[in-house]
Amino acid sequence: MDISKARRLVELEKDGRKVLLTLWGRNLVSSCVEKQEKTYCETCQCNDETCQEYIEHMKAQGYGVTEIKLGEVDAAESLPKFLEEREVSVRAHPVIETEENVHADIEAAEAIPGSHGELQPGKSGGSSPEIS
Repeated sequence: MDISKARRLVELEKDGRKVLLTLWGRNLVSSCVEKQEKTYCETCQCNDETCQEYIEHMKAQGYGVTEIKLGEVDAAESLPKFLEEREVSVRAHPVIETEENVHADIEAAEAIPGSHGELQPGKSGGSSPEIS
C-alpha cells in the first residue's frame, strides 16, 4: 500500500509500547504494534466508527494518543521521487559495454610499460609495424 494514500495516522503509546494505526480508503486499517525491538503489523476491515471506538478503548487503558497530520511531502524528502529520478538518470545515461570498448581497454593495457601485456621488442602490437 502506498502510504501517501492513507487518510489518517494515529500513534498510541504507553510505557514504551507503541501502536501505529493507519486508516486507508475502503475501510482498511493497518495496525503495527512495537514490542521491545520487534514490530508486528496486521491489516483488517474496519469502519471509522469502530476504529474510533478502539482508540477510545486504548485511551481508557492508559495509552496516550497522537494524531499525525498527513500532508504533501516536499520533493527533496520523497523516497518515491528519489527512486523515480534515479531511474530516469540511469535510463538517460546507460553504461553499455560493447566488444569495441573491451578491445580498446585490452590494447591500452598492453601498451602500458610494466603492465602484464607490455609490448616486447620484435613483437607486433596489433596494427603497429614490427620492430627489428
